[in-house]
Amino acid sequence: MTDKEVQALSERYEMDSGIAYSLTAEALQSLLQTVGEMEPIIDAINVLNGASFEQRAVDIGCSPNDFKTPDDDEPIVSSSGVW
Repeated sequence: MTDKEVQALSERYEMDSGIAYSLTAEALQSLLQTVGEMEPIIDAINVLNGASFEQRAVDIGCSPNDFKTPDDDEPIVSSSGVW
């Protein structure tokens, strides 16, 4: 990638870090070198490499449950009751 492309990519990432999950391995490596080891970049690299929820959680310091999405039929329970 050219310096100009990397700069544009860094600016897009700063506006929306979620773009990391739609980038190629090359773009992620360029972004990693430019902005450092940010959680979305590390996680997106892990996703590209097929890492498990457990490995992804270890690498970015969270719980594997953070990657699970609730089932649409599953009730949402909060301290104020069931929704």
